[in-house]
Amino acid sequence: MARSRRRAGEGKAGKSVQTRLHVRTQLVMRKQSWGAISFSFLALGITVLLIIGFALMAVIGYARDTATASGGGPTSSVSPGYGSSNHPKGPCGNAGQGACPAVDPGWFSVGSESPPAVAAAIENSRNYVAISAHYGCGTLDIPALVHAYGAHTGMDYFDDDHWVVSVRDTTGMRCGLYDFVYDRAHQRMRFSSYGLLTLQDPHARQAFPYIASSVALAQLQSQRKLSVQAGTQMELIFFPIDPSFPILTSPVHMWAGGGNSAMNPMWHLVGTDGRDYFVGVTPNFAAESDILMEALLPDG
Repeated sequence: MARSRRRAGEGKAGKSVQTRLHVRTQLVMRKQSWGAISFSFLALGITVLLIIGFALMAVIGYARDTATASGGGPTSSVSPGYGSSNHPKGPCGNAGQGACPAVDPGWFSVGSESPPAVAAAIENSRNYVAISAHYGCGTLDIPALVHAYGAHTGMDYFDDDHWVVSVRDTTGMRCGLYDFVYDRAHQRMRFSSYGLLTLQDPHARQAFPYIASSVALAQLQSQRKLSVQAGTQMELIFFPIDPSFPILTSPVHMWAGGGNSAMNPMWHLVGTDGRDYFVGVTPNFAAESDILMEALLPDG
């Protein structure tokens, strides 16, 4: 019996020891967990403080730079010169430099208004030489004179006449269209533009102008029962719809009868009734009042 009691006592003592050890282990684990959590909070706090510190440094630096730029800070030690931000760029026209040369618009002289003389002048111009060499398109048709109709804009493109000529390649197909501004008063021309024509273009098989004068005259006779007034000449004309507006294909411009550029002119005829008539890309005639209304007023 004594042995049994002793074993029972030893069993209780063992359980008591195990219980104390379990409680102690839990306390140690709780202390370790709280220590880890405390360390994490501490690390997070340090990170936040560092971020705030860097932000303050950036703000202070920006304010200091702003004060310097506005004249409140020290002057820059960088000497002025090319490459520095406080020196005007360019080799001419600035303080201490010579005047810039005048822009060369590319005018070249033309001996007379005869188409052969104009063609010879075009063939010797630098733009024609460069473009024909690039595209391999260098045989000129007969240049056509296009008059500026009633334009007083102060811009030579609209106020001066133009010489326009189509150009062919070695196969005889039209591959381009040249436009030159013609300054009659000084007997000179300058390159204006070059339009590239592909084989799919309907004008690739036609010489400029695409509506012959005989076609325009026939339309006047058939539609209006008129002929050209004696002493007047049929002429190709163009007029500016709105020189201050660069995009002529915008909805502002509802006119589609041609005549709004030298490369898309209209024929101007004075009928035997004394009125002005025009025919463009459509085979219908319009009087001068019709053109003004339809060209200058939007649809609707």
